[in-house]
Amino acid sequence: MAVVAYLPTDDAVNPFAGSVQLKTSPFVVSSPPPNIRWVAHVSAELAKTAEPLVLVFAGAQAVHAPALGFSRRSLRRPAVAYVLIDPMLPQVGGDYGDWPDAPVTVLLTESATELAKEAALQSRLRGWTVTNDPLTKVLENY
Repeated sequence: MAVVAYLPTDDAVNPFAGSVQLKTSPFVVSSPPPNIRWVAHVSAELAKTAEPLVLVFAGAQAVHAPALGFSRRSLRRPAVAYVLIDPMLPQVGGDYGDWPDAPVTVLLTESATELAKEAALQSRLRGWTVTNDPLTKVLENY
């Protein structure tokens, strides 16, 4: 069974962290302290667990999904899945050309921006799952 890891925004805990009742306790990553890069902080926090993880991103931080996927693979603990909520679209290719290494679900909430809606259209073209289902339903399979 995978553990859901809620990844922070730039300056706060993931806003969806307390909104879903899960089968297991989630792994909630705090926001980085000042002067610490987001990817470095989150990677270090995630390295504290050997559990298989479902990585849950909110908004703009979804662009870092490939870097965190690479970090997890380098620890030989790849992500089980990626959930991108109202995301900015991660770049596929480049330094992380083999990303995604696990299924990607894009979830659009009622407050999704036009940028997130455009990201959802591009996600469909990539064959990723795009849904408006509640986060509870998306995560119930993990």
